[in-house]
This record gives sequence, structure tokens and C-alpha cells, in this order.
Amino acid sequence: MSEIRHWRFDPLDTWFFREARGFETSGHNELSSLFPPPARTVAGAMRTLIGEHSGVDWPRFLEGEEYAELRALIGAGDSLGRLELTGPYPLWQGERLYPVPLHLLGKDRNYRFLEPGDPVLCDLGPVRLPRIKNARQDPLPGAKPLEQAWLNGADLQRVLGGQPPNGVIATQRLYVEEPRLGIARDNMRRTGRDGLLYQTRHLRPHPELAIGAETRGLPAERYPESGVMRFGGEGRPSLVRLSEALSDRLPAPLIQGPNLLLMLLTHADFGSGEECWRPPGFEPIERDGTRVWQGDLRGIGLTLECAVIGKAAREGGWDLARECPRPVRSLVPAGSVYFCTLADGIDVDMAIKALHGQHIGQDIALGRGELAVGTW
Repeated sequence: MSEIRHWRFDPLDTWFFREARGFETSGHNELSSLFPPPARTVAGAMRTLIGEHSGVDWPRFLEGEEYAELRALIGAGDSLGRLELTGPYPLWQGERLYPVPLHLLGKDRNYRFLEPGDPVLCDLGPVRLPRIKNARQDPLPGAKPLEQAWLNGADLQRVLGGQPPNGVIATQRLYVEEPRLGIARDNMRRTGRDGLLYQTRHLRPHPELAIGAETRGLPAERYPESGVMRFGGEGRPSLVRLSEALSDRLPAPLIQGPNLLLMLLTHADFGSGEECWRPPGFEPIERDGTRVWQGDLRGIGLTLECAVIGKAAREGGWDLARECPRPVRSLVPAGSVYFCTLADGIDVDMAIKALHGQHIGQDIALGRGELAVGTW
């Protein structure tokens, strides 16, 4: 019987989760670290620890018949087998943090919300673009989306219910950045290699910061014990601890309106092309001279009225199975929000139960496309 486990990665050194650019394409610019780490990086660390717990001889793993059962459980290459991931996400003082929804604007601890505006003619046709709610009565010049900030569960619940948070946690509180300079080595000659200098920017986490994730799909005996392993770029050590699933799961939404607000808690993969910004299955229609998008998510009929989407998240990495770079993909970033109305006959409670905490799009086994539901 499969069980759910919570994983916690505590740093014993710096972290480095390389951005999508390669060293050979970076020129004189340094490579930064992503945060939180890409889902494949975390999934790879988990599979490595599970395999070592089972005594895997890795050169034989892909072909050996003795590992057929384990391959079915944790997969090989791009496949995760039966393993399913939720996250990854920051843990701060033992509590999960959530990205700030992008329809919340802030300046000097004052906040404003975006809402669907009147139809405007643009490259998508006549569509409803976001506008600041009550901007004329209560302006806040200079307010902007809080892309480098986080919320705890209680404040996420407030924001998704249309209420301002009690406070946000800036990324600068979680870690400091450390620039590094290195040179490629010639291990045979024990010298540096000419012209192969590189610069990276590591993350030095504060003591109360960790990376969390949850997995399901494995029997209890396959899960490893806690231990130390190499994690992320340059193989920096981290302490890995496993426990029962967190009791304080995704907070229940506050119902403050008749319409649905969908927020991405993790990056989502909606495919490629010009319409990769919208969830799969949504098609444009004309309604009263305005373009909207109709679709169905897990049996809930929705009309997409307006969206607030951040800059594309770029993820690549190294494919260990094929020993080559992994193709870089553009993902819809966490924090993006979709303003939706419900089809006739569907009430808000029904929609929330069907969608809150679910995953949409491609690669959901990697934790992509995790949803939180609010109202407007």
C-alpha cells in the first residue's frame, strides 16, 4: 500500500540550482540560482536516495532485471513511475510558504488588488484586461506585483478571499546571495584549464529555511531513512529528513464572492505555442462582443474572463540518462491567477471541492500546476 511522505531538505552548505542558461552561453555574466529549486532537481534527489536505500548498482539500473520492480516505482529518465510529487516549496520556521498571487499589488506595506476591467481592444482582440480595484477612490501610485515575496498559509487564505495580508515575507529574509568564481579543472594534469573561468551566484540560506515536498505512490518499505546527500549544483550537502505528511495542508479558501479565482502555487506546463498561457482545453468564444475562453477543469465548467500572468519561468537542466542537456521549457510561473466565472448549475462550494489543491496541465507527477482556489 502506498503512503504519503513529507521530505525536508536542510542545507549544510550553500545551495546552487542553476538557471536555464548554460555556462558556455553566459559570456561574462554570472549564472544565478533558481529558488525554489526546479521540480526535476528535487525529484532526482529523491529517486537517488530511494535507490541507494534499496542498494542499487546504478550502472545496471536501466537494464538489470533485478531492478524491474524499482524502475516501475520510481521510473527511469523522464518517467517517474508511480512516484508523484507535491511541491517543491520553501519551509520557513517549519511552515510552508506560498508565492504571493500576482493580482496583489503592494508598496510600503499597503496593498491593492487587480480585477477584470472593461473590454479593451488589443492583440488578443476585445478582451478584459486587469485593472486596479477602486483605483480612483483609493489610489496607490507605484504599487506593483510582489514577485519576490511569500505568504504563510493564513495570509494566503486572506488574499485569496480578497483581503490584504497581515504581512509578506521578502525573499531577502530567507537567504543571502554569494558570488563565486571558479575555473574548470584538468583532473589528469591537476591544473586549471585555460580560458574556462566561470561565475556563479550561490544562495546562503538562513538557519530557519528548508525545502519541502511531499511524495506518494511508494510502499512504506521503499522510503529511505533520514541522511545526508548531495543536493543541487556542485553537489553541496543537505540533510534530508522524512516524516508523515504535514497536518496543515493547503488552507481552505474563504468564500467572499460568487466567482472563482484560480492561482498557481507551482509552475505549470500548458504546452507550447501562442496560447500556452491558458489552461488546456479552454477555447476562445465571443460573448457580447468580448473574447473569453470556455473550458472544463475536473468536471467544472468555467469561463476564463481575465488573467494576471508573470514572466515565463525557464527550466532546463542536465539529462543524466541521456548524458545531454535537457531542452529548456517555458512554464507559466507560480503566482499567476485566472479570474473565472462558473457554468450554470455549478455552485462555488462544488467548484472549490473539485479544484482546490489539484494539479492541472502537463507533468503533474512533478508537482506542476498545483492550484489554490479563491473567490472574487
